[in-house]
Amino acid sequence: MASKDLTPELIIARVISKRTEDMDITNHQRKKCIEEYKTTYVLKVCGCEEYLLDDNYPVSQYKYIRQCILKSKIPELMLMSKDTVLNSLPDVHLLLPSYMRRASTMPSDRTTSCVWEVEENLRVKINFATYVNVKELDKIYVRTGIYHGEEPLCPIVSTEQVPWSNPRWNEWLTYDIKVNDIPRSARWCVSICSSEKRKGKKEGGFAIAWGNINLFDFTNRLQMGNMRLYLWPPPKGNDDLLNPFGQTGPNPNKDAPCLELEFYRYPHSLLFPCYSQIQQFAFFVTKAQRREEINGEKPPTEEELVLLEEILNRDRLHEMSVQEKELVWKLRLVCREYPYSLPKLLSSVKWYSREDVSQLYVLLKDWPDMDAETALGLLDCSYADLGVRTEAVNCLDRMSDEQVTQYLLQLVQVLKYESYLDNPLARFLLKRSLYNQRIGHFFFWHLRSEMHKPSVSRRFGLMLEAYCRSLGPYLKLLVRQVEALDKLSKLTEMLNEKKDDTNRDRLKYLAEHMAQPDFIEALQELPLPLNPSFSLGKLRVDKCKIMSSAKRPLWLEWENPDQMSMSMCEDLKIIFKRGDDLRQDMLTLQMIQIMDSIWQQHGLDLKMTPYRCLATGNMTGLIEVVRNSSNIYDIQHKAGIMSTLQLKSGVIHQWIKEKCKGSQYDAAVDTFTKSCAGYCVATFILGIGDRHSSNIMVSQQGQIFHIDFGHFLGHVKKKYGIKRERVPFVLTEDFLKVITKGNDVSKSLEFKKFQELCCQAYLILRDHSNLFISLFTLMLGTEIPELQSIDDVGYLHKTLAVGKTETEALEYFLKQLNDAHGGGWTTKMDWLCHALKHGI
Repeated sequence: MASKDLTPELIIARVISKRTEDMDITNHQRKKCIEEYKTTYVLKVCGCEEYLLDDNYPVSQYKYIRQCILKSKIPELMLMSKDTVLNSLPDVHLLLPSYMRRASTMPSDRTTSCVWEVEENLRVKINFATYVNVKELDKIYVRTGIYHGEEPLCPIVSTEQVPWSNPRWNEWLTYDIKVNDIPRSARWCVSICSSEKRKGKKEGGFAIAWGNINLFDFTNRLQMGNMRLYLWPPPKGNDDLLNPFGQTGPNPNKDAPCLELEFYRYPHSLLFPCYSQIQQFAFFVTKAQRREEINGEKPPTEEELVLLEEILNRDRLHEMSVQEKELVWKLRLVCREYPYSLPKLLSSVKWYSREDVSQLYVLLKDWPDMDAETALGLLDCSYADLGVRTEAVNCLDRMSDEQVTQYLLQLVQVLKYESYLDNPLARFLLKRSLYNQRIGHFFFWHLRSEMHKPSVSRRFGLMLEAYCRSLGPYLKLLVRQVEALDKLSKLTEMLNEKKDDTNRDRLKYLAEHMAQPDFIEALQELPLPLNPSFSLGKLRVDKCKIMSSAKRPLWLEWENPDQMSMSMCEDLKIIFKRGDDLRQDMLTLQMIQIMDSIWQQHGLDLKMTPYRCLATGNMTGLIEVVRNSSNIYDIQHKAGIMSTLQLKSGVIHQWIKEKCKGSQYDAAVDTFTKSCAGYCVATFILGIGDRHSSNIMVSQQGQIFHIDFGHFLGHVKKKYGIKRERVPFVLTEDFLKVITKGNDVSKSLEFKKFQELCCQAYLILRDHSNLFISLFTLMLGTEIPELQSIDDVGYLHKTLAVGKTETEALEYFLKQLNDAHGGGWTTKMDWLCHALKHGI
């Protein structure tokens, strides 16, 4: 039997057999020994907390083994006593908090009516405002609107203008929408505005503060009566007068502007109808529509079906015309045959019409299963309906743990778009986090990293409390990780205060501080936040240092706990960085990881290196150290002045030749070629900027990879208003010397193969353009400076050549490849400027 077909138990049996060869025992005794002991051990991956446990699968099916095969690396496994491993697992006892053990306190009034029985228009009274401190303004007014996702359900309604010093209106606002037509997830959006023009703002005034209220509360009741709403300051970079995508509910800051208002009071509570009422009404509407048709229900024409399929296959950023929306809605029963068409159908619904909404709900009840990509897209801010989002979560529940981990960054972000604190997505994430400790680990850090933001602190805080209460003994390890990172953060603060000291003095201070017993105790024997599969052993204080980059991050090293039993285990090295928002790096590296996964699925291994990165708090986080690698600046700088001045282009090639001898050289060139192709395509599609020579690295095995993703989606650095980077991606003569093994590019077959590899990789990713566009769209709530609006996501629409044929897309990419090759000298000029800035 081939070794790859062996199960873990068979491998353990072989190890025991090997160990007993030198023993003075008979074959019968040896077999008995193997049978007795092979079930008492498990296989552990050296250096991390991963085990090969299930004997129903050959070892070749385990992710770790497959990664080793992919990297031509010998798997490193060790035997562990099964009893020792099982006994190390803690007993978990779920402790329900007292507020969950108490009986429900939801309102239980008996006098309720269905909201669909009310034919009146919606009315809201604006009474007065407090804490509106804008002395430089003359008059202010209140602007309001009713929204469902991004769609306004009726015209905007505003109050009269009043002096800011005494903002009292006592004015009823009437909206051009009937109460019975208000959809379940509609929200009332309000802002206090000034009509005066301010420098840097759009015509028509600007917002001073804003707020949102769900028109139906979590018990399905329409809002009624007096309300006090503390407002939020306008988001940076957003000049819109209303913010329908912002969170609902009051600002916890009681010093913020506050609006006193009143929703019209009806004699008793108005409830949104239940499904049976909706179904009954939808049946009545459908029957009435058929009676109105002269010749009965007409089947769709061939031309309509062709146009429908064309509309459904367009990318998600393509806006449909009014006529196209009408066609999609008309053929809604046909759409059911295409599960991925649901986003287009939802965009075609008239959400201000209960006739449309009732028919949609009935259609959703029997909607076929959607793929994960479509379901993910339904969680962005455009799709507000609670029923739709519930259906999307139900589809996501079929995802594997690996898929949930892959998309967890987005799933946590879209919690911000949920109307209520208790919602299906929150319950889904809590369930999967508690079922799988690895998912839960990153779920914890994604929530905690944004707890400093008032807009999400309550929602994320409650999620963290719910998770931690159910966590059991692992909570202590999470607390220790938090304490360790707090110590590192305070240490970097103290080091920044000593910025005028010499590097030697600062390094001495670092070593003295880290050698203190309480510091060593806090930073040892706990899981690595960056990757909980690894445990931190003894802190190597002598190896820790302050790095030379702008934010002065800390380079930290630990011994691997498994070193005591396996000498092959390497030290653990990470970078602690404070002062940068690492969420943009996390998103970029996630995209590169997904790209690599897609290429692998198509049998294309481009030797990518998407290292780990984790934001752990406000402008703080951890970065994985990629071993045995150097950045291009250091390689060129060490090679002499001619290379540093970009007058010599063969230095990287020479460096690889020195590191890789004999057959290793050919393998290194092949690795360099593949990884260069992968990063050329990835950085082009994502619009990665600031690609100077310190942000591109090469490993001793020939892998080239990019780091530090502070600029993406085409937001490149400028100097005196001129773009520093004038090529679509980095492809200099230095790289081509390696790819062609030092030969002339124009006569090289290797360069032609490199071009073909780039084109193949690009076309594969084009087929998944909707996935990348969806994942970036879901991240709009992060408020990353370079990802503020759908216009920023539109950059991917351009680089992925969405809407073009495959031939047109290939021509477009080849032009970019030629521009990158031909404009390589501009990159070298940028690298020269970088070298001059940092001292040649």
